[in-house]
Amino acid sequence: MQGGLAQRLWQRDRWALGVIAIGSFGATVAWRGISRPMADTVSYRAGAVVLQHGWHSLTDRTPGYPAILVITGSADRSTHVLFFLQLAMHILCACLMVDIARQVGVGRTGRVILAALLQAPVVMIRVVYEGTEATSAVLLTLLCWLLLRPVEPGHRLRRALAVGITCGASAMVRPTFALLFVPAAIIGYLLWRDPDGQRRRSWTAAGLVVLPSLILVGGLMALNGVRFDSPSLTPLAAYHLSSRTSPYVENLPLSYEPARSVLIRERDRALLRGESNAPANFIWHARPALARATGLKGPALDRYVMRMDIELIVHNPFGYLDTVKTASVNYTNLDSQPAVLGLGRPAAWTQEALHQLLLVLFFGVLALVPGLALARKISPAMLRVLAVGLILSVYTAGVSVLVETGTARLRSPSEPILALVFVVAISAVRPTLAGLRRDHC
Repeated sequence: MQGGLAQRLWQRDRWALGVIAIGSFGATVAWRGISRPMADTVSYRAGAVVLQHGWHSLTDRTPGYPAILVITGSADRSTHVLFFLQLAMHILCACLMVDIARQVGVGRTGRVILAALLQAPVVMIRVVYEGTEATSAVLLTLLCWLLLRPVEPGHRLRRALAVGITCGASAMVRPTFALLFVPAAIIGYLLWRDPDGQRRRSWTAAGLVVLPSLILVGGLMALNGVRFDSPSLTPLAAYHLSSRTSPYVENLPLSYEPARSVLIRERDRALLRGESNAPANFIWHARPALARATGLKGPALDRYVMRMDIELIVHNPFGYLDTVKTASVNYTNLDSQPAVLGLGRPAAWTQEALHQLLLVLFFGVLALVPGLALARKISPAMLRVLAVGLILSVYTAGVSVLVETGTARLRSPSEPILALVFVVAISAVRPTLAGLRRDHC
């Protein structure tokens, strides 16, 4: 492994470490080194209180992040401890991605740029807010690093087990990663194949990726099913899926009355309020009214909402695809949280302009990769990074837009990987473009 991560970074990436240190210091000063609540923090804290008192009831959130709130003493208040823990997570993300970039031949300047991209305020807001973004990001980034770092044949099964545990832990923090072990196992099988063609060991490694993930995910589902009659990671799945059906809830059959009328009324009220993401998130206001109208509560109400969602999606596939298209556009937007806007309008406008520029450059550079890859102008190592990074990012994006609103917050965990893909892609196409420019001159 050519030394430990810290040793490699200190010997070869002191400039990148300097950029990370400056960004971390700036974030600490700007946000006073203390975490702050956001819209979802109330439910995370409620889950933390349930864990503190013996997990006696079903929690809306998976236990991963509430457990962190308990450990850091942040179950009922904002703390410095949580801020610095999440800052450490972000620093680790940047260090892991810089390590991979150097491994595949990205130059020192490229690695410094990669570190700088990950210190932008809009990226670092995951450090200050009391939400799953920082924890999800470090787990997803660690997964990418584990898949891409060279592994000795004798340590393959150990690496596979670490990948599987990371996938399972990701699902404990954010349910959208429940099936993350599927692409991870496929990637592991392809990357860890024996040179002599013996597939049995590769299948064993892939199985060790799947096993711990299934134990963690399946174990939590079984626990919720047996104790609380809710065999799922979270009872909120149906309500998140309702964001994909909100524009056409009036298409529900009359047999779903009075729930149908409740949904229409609350959806229209959300539109009149003009709230963020209206009417996609109207269901959270409609939840108490649905309980009163149907006489259902708890898991029974959750299952009823899921039946309505499936009914709407199955009979309105083009309406569903239209909401997915809208969510896909939202997914590429800037995350304009108050922690960024609070830095001042000039800073916010600059971030927005840079975001749009980087977005255009990102897709423009990636468009050049397939042709150059077919012409064998890109090294296999860089192609592996691009492929693995894009697979993990596409999984995150796909789940975010297919079953949720697709807001920029949902993109946050994959941003370190997207930054790595961007910098590696530039490094891959740059020699060819430079050669064409010389030939033209």
